[in-house]
Amino acid sequence: MQANNTIVFATPNPTNQTANSSRQPMTASIIESFPGQEFWLEFSELWHNSLHKPVFKSPHYIQYLADRYKDNLAILKFSKNGELKGMVFFRKENNMLRLLTDVKADHNFFVLHKSCTPQEVDEFFRCFLAAVKERQWTVQMRVLPLWASYSPAFVRAANTSGLFWNVSSRSVCPILEEESPKALFDKLNSSRELRYRVNRIKSQLGGEYEILTDAHDLDEWVRKFCALHIKRWKGTRSPSRYEDASEQLFLKNCLMAWIQDQTLVRFAVKVNGERIAFVICLIQQNSLVHHSTAYDDDYYKYSPGKALILVIAEWMKNHNLNILDFGEGAEPYKYAYTNKERELNEISLSPFSNISFILRVKIKQILREQVSAHPEIKQFFVEKMKPLLRPKKQVKSQD
Repeated sequence: MQANNTIVFATPNPTNQTANSSRQPMTASIIESFPGQEFWLEFSELWHNSLHKPVFKSPHYIQYLADRYKDNLAILKFSKNGELKGMVFFRKENNMLRLLTDVKADHNFFVLHKSCTPQEVDEFFRCFLAAVKERQWTVQMRVLPLWASYSPAFVRAANTSGLFWNVSSRSVCPILEEESPKALFDKLNSSRELRYRVNRIKSQLGGEYEILTDAHDLDEWVRKFCALHIKRWKGTRSPSRYEDASEQLFLKNCLMAWIQDQTLVRFAVKVNGERIAFVICLIQQNSLVHHSTAYDDDYYKYSPGKALILVIAEWMKNHNLNILDFGEGAEPYKYAYTNKERELNEISLSPFSNISFILRVKIKQILREQVSAHPEIKQFFVEKMKPLLRPKKQVKSQD
């Protein structure tokens, strides 16, 4: 049974409305229970026709997460003149709304129909913020890509929303972008080191490179991926989240959902029939997201992870992708192969009456800025404080 409420959007500043317009305003339907199949078919059509076609909002993946957190859902469905224009998925956590995909996403795009006019994009965000204000929600959204085409409209709407809102730098997303898939491959293939790594694994280990886009051997692939991840991080300040069997099942279910959405590519190095290195990649429009890795420390000197970067580039060339997105995080190895860095932001929203939340947001922002500006503070925080503050299974830096 769906619990639905409809909020009719009324433009706070009707400058984008034509004088003779009789068209209906944008409306937001709020769904607070797990929707039926008709809803998911509707969302699938929206996603396939969305502005950025974000892989971390792909239909089977978002449906899996919605089912996983079905007791804490809040879904906003935006329509105008009977046409679906966008959706936003939240999960409720400790009197706060967070994006549903926060649990596993390198970046969180909004899902907006690509047919939206600039005026409708403005309306979408005003309607979204009107719904937040009407419900007196406190919202925190992480790793938002403010390079998305709709971002200026979001900022305009936030400035006139009557809500407290704050945007702060959360992380970065290093990428390699070239004018064509061939140019990207040629760039990486020009690296003598990468070519050496690829050939050394073949010549000295008799290794082979495996590329899978379907569910072939998925159980064993996930089992070995998790085993090597656990081995790599055992005894460190950040033990692997995959020591928890439920996290292993979660990973497998996410991969299965992406397989159903035809967005997953699994890369591996095999030696004597055993996989010794893994990369989970995801297709998003003309980019490939280098999402998560694991490798066997026993083969460290062969750098199988580096070898796979060149294998990935060749696959991208053959599949017409010209952006290699290394995902969230500023791990040093990424910068040897990238030529751009995109900022990922955290956006917080609340009524001005929520003083304690506003103070926490401001204090957290000041601390982040200080940590970022002073390397010695950052080192102390990463090495001493972060392991104490985070539950084991929330560690992100291992991917």
